[in-house]
Amino acid sequence: MTLAPIHLRGPAAMRAGWRLLRDPITAMQQSHAEYGPLIVMSDLLPFTRNVKLAALGLPLILAAGPEFNNEVLSNPEVWRPVSIFPGGPRNSAARRLGAGLARMNGPRHAHYRRLMLPPLRKTSIEASGDKMIRLAQEEIAAWPVGETIDLWERVCRLMHTYAIGLLFGDDRERGYPVAEMVSDMFALKWTPVVRACPINLPVTPYGKFLKEGETLERCILDWAGKKRGAVDGSDLLSIVVNNPEEDGRAVRDTTIVGLMPQLFGAVFETCQNALIWTLVLLAQHPRVAGELLDELQTGLKDGAPTLSDITDLPWLDAVIKESMRIMPPAPMQARVAQQDTSIAGNPVPKGSRILLSSFVTNRMPERYPQPERFWPERWASINPTPYEYLVFSAGPRNCPGYLLGMAMVKVAVAAILLRYRIEFPPHTRVDYIARPGLRPRGKVQAVLQRQDGAFHRSPIEGNIFDLVKTLP
Repeated sequence: MTLAPIHLRGPAAMRAGWRLLRDPITAMQQSHAEYGPLIVMSDLLPFTRNVKLAALGLPLILAAGPEFNNEVLSNPEVWRPVSIFPGGPRNSAARRLGAGLARMNGPRHAHYRRLMLPPLRKTSIEASGDKMIRLAQEEIAAWPVGETIDLWERVCRLMHTYAIGLLFGDDRERGYPVAEMVSDMFALKWTPVVRACPINLPVTPYGKFLKEGETLERCILDWAGKKRGAVDGSDLLSIVVNNPEEDGRAVRDTTIVGLMPQLFGAVFETCQNALIWTLVLLAQHPRVAGELLDELQTGLKDGAPTLSDITDLPWLDAVIKESMRIMPPAPMQARVAQQDTSIAGNPVPKGSRILLSSFVTNRMPERYPQPERFWPERWASINPTPYEYLVFSAGPRNCPGYLLGMAMVKVAVAAILLRYRIEFPPHTRVDYIARPGLRPRGKVQAVLQRQDGAFHRSPIEGNIFDLVKTLP
């Protein structure tokens, strides 16, 4: 495929860059609609050809569509993932915390990906199915009825419980603080004030970010010390601590610190985003919620469902796939060229960055008619490739935990909907933000009622309507 890109320079590049910094989701959508599927941002001004916009890492390529996803994601040796957590000055804890699996290549990456796979395989997930269901039911049973709660906070706590209980030895005393710090630092790194003003002083947000990195590093190493000699093939931290590096040497502290935030975040970050948006969309679509409750009550009527009983439900599968299509938990992916290469037949210099838009790909009308409509029925007749439905990435470095993630979200939705009907108080705002995952901005106020099947739409406000246009 050969396609000439649109080059943005000077004021046009500055406008596009500012939009990306403010809201990369709608910026990618607007740029795609205005300029086309392949855009190159280079010089800020015609007379300053060597000036780079450091916050974005120019030259920057914006691409959307399965053809670009395939070309880039199928070649990870040339297009290396950009670390999204957390990053900092050289020799800082924040920098060490960002040196995870995404930053590895060659034998080192293959070694650690291979180590991580056993607990994420289908057989392991099936073996932990009863525990997954129990964890969800225990956590959700404690949610208060008839009171206004922050639904986002409860969803995050549930996914932290999943992560710790299923993949980190169920050590909640040490796991909860680490999970909360990982989540906080993940969000803090992408705030405009931290990215635009990287000044390391005790009173600056950036200085506080670096200080939190030091605390997180200490907590991870303390937790890792408790795992040494305690071999557990289902505990990712135990696996890392009790196995040598790819060259046979004892695992280094820097390796443990680099791997843990990404492993921890990968288990719960995208899942909590997927779950909150699924719950919001169901609450806004009473018909879909009612049909899903009917399926759950009919398909799980025995009272002690297995994991396969839940995950094999077709309408539940369609609802969650459609939720992740229209509100992708990770709406964009960044890669950096490790050598001179090309994209769509156009030369690309080493060091160039490319942003692939899951959000735009998942809304292309030629594949998804009425793309801004939440319509689970579409999944009865479509079966897109991972490059056309970019939720769990694709290619050799696709997300190894996608089966576990889907199972966790399905079990959570089933447990919540069988027990509660979600309502929103009047004038509730539901805003989104990309940091860089697609998550709520602030609290999501909600009231839980005992499930009675009386679904109705509670009007809400917020910029969610910029993304979902056709709520009934």
